[in-house]
Amino acid sequence: MDTGLYSGVASMHSAEKRLEALTSNIANVATHGYKRQNAIVRSFSVGMGVNKHSEITTQRTTDFTQGELEHTGNTFDLALDGDGFFAVDSPSGTSYTRNGSFRIDDQGVLLTQTGLPVQWSGGRATLRPAADPITIFPSGEVQQGSAVVGRLKVVSFPHPQALDLDAGGNWVAPIGVRETPSDAQVRQGNLERANVNSMDELVAMVIAQRNFESSSTLMRTIDQTFKRLNTPH
Repeated sequence: MDTGLYSGVASMHSAEKRLEALTSNIANVATHGYKRQNAIVRSFSVGMGVNKHSEITTQRTTDFTQGELEHTGNTFDLALDGDGFFAVDSPSGTSYTRNGSFRIDDQGVLLTQTGLPVQWSGGRATLRPAADPITIFPSGEVQQGSAVVGRLKVVSFPHPQALDLDAGGNWVAPIGVRETPSDAQVRQGNLERANVNSMDELVAMVIAQRNFESSSTLMRTIDQTFKRLNTPH
């Protein structure tokens, strides 16, 4: 393959992946607990002699740095201050989230906004709707009135980059990736904002679009050159 043609294809693919990540970031700038997506581009040489050429790969990564805490004052708005995730029950098993915008149903089950039950340490606990006030301590311990209900399950991962993002926006752990206890503090009445700066993402999107357009122009130029070379004179 012509090296210029290959470089153009690889560059367009890289810019496309970069644009996908930036689009996701901008779309989720108001999503609590959202973590910024990055597209890391790596170039390396393969082959030897006249067959030696450069190849480009693009890998999607996640920026797990903490977002700012936003005070809401709502009883079931919970933010994690530190590394960790709330564990929730999903149809495929356990999944993990930083979005602590929770609610309770009429049975007293603590749920995510999408209806997934929030996990507790040592087994599920229930709350009494419209009963005594509920206090959630930094340790994750939940108390209703003077009675201790249980402790929310908050976990961490030594290498969170190994987690996969599912279609619902929660994280899942592949086989062999094990959770560990977390030192994160639970902040009741707060939510964690997305760690995304919309202005930075928009500037990066303009640059990525220009890179894509440059690669597209290169491809058209190479295509026109091939046509001239293959056209009988």
